[in-house]
Amino acid sequence: MLFRSVVILVFAFFSPLVVRASAPEGRRRLRSSAFAVPGTDATYDYIVVGGGSAGLTIASRLAEFASVAVIEAGGFYEQDNGNQSVVPFLGLVMPFLATTEGYPKQPLMDWGLVSSPQAGANNRKIHYAQGKTLGGSSAINTMAYLRGTLGSYQRWADIVGDPTYTFANLLQYFIKSTHFTPPNLQKRNTPNATVFYDPSVFDNSKGGPVQVSYGNWVDPTINWLSSALRALGLPLSPVGFNSGSLSGYGAWVTSTISPEDAERSTSQSSYLEQAIQNTGIMIYAHTQANKILFDSSKKASAVSVSTQGLEYSLSANKEVIVSAGVFHSPQLLMVSGIGPQATLKALGIPVLSDLPGVGQNLWDPVFFNVLWEVNTPSSGTVIAANPAEALEEYLNDAAGPYSSAGGYFAFEKIPASLRQNFTQQTASALAWFPTDWPEVEYIVSGFPSGTGSTIGAVSPTLLAPLSRGNVAITSQTMSDPPVINLGWLTDPADAEIAVAAFKRCRQIWNTGPAMSIRIGPELVPGAAVSSDADILSYIRQSVTPIWHASSTCSMGKAGDPMAVVDSTAKVFGVKGLRVVDISAFPFGVPTHPQGTVYMLAEKIADDIKNRK
Repeated sequence: MLFRSVVILVFAFFSPLVVRASAPEGRRRLRSSAFAVPGTDATYDYIVVGGGSAGLTIASRLAEFASVAVIEAGGFYEQDNGNQSVVPFLGLVMPFLATTEGYPKQPLMDWGLVSSPQAGANNRKIHYAQGKTLGGSSAINTMAYLRGTLGSYQRWADIVGDPTYTFANLLQYFIKSTHFTPPNLQKRNTPNATVFYDPSVFDNSKGGPVQVSYGNWVDPTINWLSSALRALGLPLSPVGFNSGSLSGYGAWVTSTISPEDAERSTSQSSYLEQAIQNTGIMIYAHTQANKILFDSSKKASAVSVSTQGLEYSLSANKEVIVSAGVFHSPQLLMVSGIGPQATLKALGIPVLSDLPGVGQNLWDPVFFNVLWEVNTPSSGTVIAANPAEALEEYLNDAAGPYSSAGGYFAFEKIPASLRQNFTQQTASALAWFPTDWPEVEYIVSGFPSGTGSTIGAVSPTLLAPLSRGNVAITSQTMSDPPVINLGWLTDPADAEIAVAAFKRCRQIWNTGPAMSIRIGPELVPGAAVSSDADILSYIRQSVTPIWHASSTCSMGKAGDPMAVVDSTAKVFGVKGLRVVDISAFPFGVPTHPQGTVYMLAEKIADDIKNRK
């Protein structure tokens, strides 16, 4: 017993219970020293729950001046998912991104969440992939980096009563998170694939670690279909989609890809790796946050955690920051006593703060496909035909089809010719959205057919959804998955918009450039699907997520019954607790949200730093 006691005392003496805010000057920190040994209670200034896009961003910034621990349920995507989370093209074909109930499981990377039957989607249960790894969903997304519109951020500022959320005021945080590299035209080697962008909305002298660039390859099928979008008559967007405008065509997508080696840039490869070198940040990998603990003044004082069944607690001198994602952040709040009073009482959870908005207001854009066989190659068919050459080009020159995940996007409001049959109810509902808020995004892509040819896809995404879902719990424990109702197409307006967007896709396929590459009849859904009723039936059967769910811990003003956090992300009704991730958005921004997630984390970190 004496020997054992001595061992414990020695271990405790050298264990990093409280770490310094920065690494010793003049010495390079060992990377291994940033990963805590589980099982021992420890105290830090800030505890961040979730090592995803937002979590590692805010943790890394706070670690510049304070002691910080990050709790992450997953591990390292390089080890657990290999090339699929590193090589850009392979990020488009991860098997576990399948949305069917019987999806191929990948428990090392994905939470395995499956929705309840969706009444608006033919009662299908939807697998909703969410990154369970350091880097979170930045390690499994399609790497698109875009920003919302001036009007959407103005609406954010209005909803939360804080003018710092206008685009002009947020731009510094968009810039602070990114390092921009213009396209390498020599490697892209496609003269008619013109890239438009506005260099003034990036500034590497003030920028951050997330690499934003263009793929070093242009997919031939996407290039042809981009011509079809132009032929549709959409206006040209000469500044791209990072300047506060989302209208028309003209943007080969900016992607979170490091152009030097053509590898995925994530919050782990950027923020965390930088923080390990420059700060005392500590990571608790493979560790589940079970509950937030509060003191008698309702201040978040600690997080109860477990690592492979080993339970202990991590205390916070200053704050606990929840960055567990759109589904798990509201779940963690509820099991900790923050949420709808009726739900908590029914499960025997003591109510600390009655916030009926926790888990509500789920915005989830959806998309579907209109498919034709085409006579142009795609990245996948080029790789299949010349695998050794494609691999050599990628490894030796960071170029070729493996180096890119980038597509081509266009945005618009449904044109008058297709919205004239909208009901007055739909027209009135859509009037809520600012004039520069697009209703539909068109994504064009190509993939191998399996028989050596290419399938071309035009895929509309509904960016102004009026249907709302929610997240609920069935027990007091985080080990039971949350109940997810996505709410797809339950508002009649969404159904009308979806049918109009489908017809718009057929117009795209009937342009001269698209017709010149089409082969045979329409593959999916086929020409027999022609009436509005048939089109809607097809959409309900095939609609899928684009994995942009948000707003389940919505930001808003004090007194708003559905608001969960204020404009500084502080949770109403308690102290020392914030939610900083996509769940804190007051609504789903009308674009791919990755850039806004990084921005929000930078903004709240700056707020904490300035008020500490």
